[in-house]
Amino acid sequence: MAGPVDVIGIGADGPAGLKPGLVQRVRAADFLAGGERHLSYFPDGPAERFVIKNNVGDLLAELGRRFRRQRCVVLASGDPLFYGIGTKLLGSLGIANVRIEPAVSAMQLAFARASLSWEAAALASVHGRDLRTTLLPLLGRPLIGLFTHDGDSPAQVARFFLSRGAHDYEAMVAENLGAAAERVTPWLPLERLADQRCAALNYLILRRQAGADDPDLARRRALAPGIPDEEFLRPDAGPEVMTRQEVRAVLIARLGPGPAPGAPLWDIGAGLGTVAVEAALLRPEREVLAVEKDPQRAELLRRNCARFQTYNIRVIAGRAPEALAAEAERPGLVFVGGSGGRLAPLLDFIADRLLDDGRLVANFVTLEHLALTLDRLKAWGWPFGVTEVHVARGDVLAGLTGLKPQRGVFIVSADKRGPDHA
Repeated sequence: MAGPVDVIGIGADGPAGLKPGLVQRVRAADFLAGGERHLSYFPDGPAERFVIKNNVGDLLAELGRRFRRQRCVVLASGDPLFYGIGTKLLGSLGIANVRIEPAVSAMQLAFARASLSWEAAALASVHGRDLRTTLLPLLGRPLIGLFTHDGDSPAQVARFFLSRGAHDYEAMVAENLGAAAERVTPWLPLERLADQRCAALNYLILRRQAGADDPDLARRRALAPGIPDEEFLRPDAGPEVMTRQEVRAVLIARLGPGPAPGAPLWDIGAGLGTVAVEAALLRPEREVLAVEKDPQRAELLRRNCARFQTYNIRVIAGRAPEALAAEAERPGLVFVGGSGGRLAPLLDFIADRLLDDGRLVANFVTLEHLALTLDRLKAWGWPFGVTEVHVARGDVLAGLTGLKPQRGVFIVSADKRGPDHA
């Protein structure tokens, strides 16, 4: 038996940063795998070579066939167990058959160059991952460290943050860490980073600028689900078009996690944004599209998004379904809080666009709208449930406390069944 597969982390300084014993293991390998840069550090030797690109499955198969009879070595960047290939190898070959030798991670070096502790930082990687689903949960975090994909990644990240209204960040880019060509770009605003290209090997740190934090923000965000109504900005006069706290808590639970975590959530008839804000806080991996036709309410909606720093909400000022017609990505979850008197065409549009196994939740206060919706769901063959919510809040009555009922609300939840459920 040749022994366990050696997974050796290597920095930008190449073999010079490895202990002699590790260099010997590499030179004695029968099968040597790594990226082109890693393999270039060891141009000589008898080993059969495997270049790792978008072929990790092939690598796992090769190692599975070889490791019991050959000396196998896999070269990786930095710490192979921190957004590296080590985790996949352990899962595929078993912990008894893999030996990990980490190097200092680019993350550690970057934070050291910035003289920042990374203990409380949000750490992630956009290398080989979808940019939006990776970055959405990070929006608003005070300190973020990111492994990047290539020299364009820092600018792409900057543009993503700016497109979500997160203008209060500054960035530091650390390039070629540990190599002779190392360069650390001082802190700069995202607007300047958005059109820059960096070296292919880089690490990105983002931090909220001083004074950007609202001291009361953490308390407000922690109130979800069921944020009290008074925590939201409301109009000084006129009707408050909002889903009340108690009803909101029930319907948020009815939405559930939904399919395809990266798929958007639509909030149609978003009003002041109470549902959109709570959904965005509880599902940070989803983009929430909040559609509101009234310009004044749409402006308050935007202000409530800023108040709770729900950067994963995109406000669409317009009337549904037309305002959503250009959206290429289909939703996994849809909430209908208002239809503007156009419920039938709106439901038909949702039925066409909602992902299979997606969920529709709708609020109604009239029997006519409830009946129309149930007729549609029965015709489509979607399983559904109906909950009627009655809330009475404490009220002063002749110097004593009584209960003042609010208008009852019907909550309909339904699941779209695709071909697999036919």
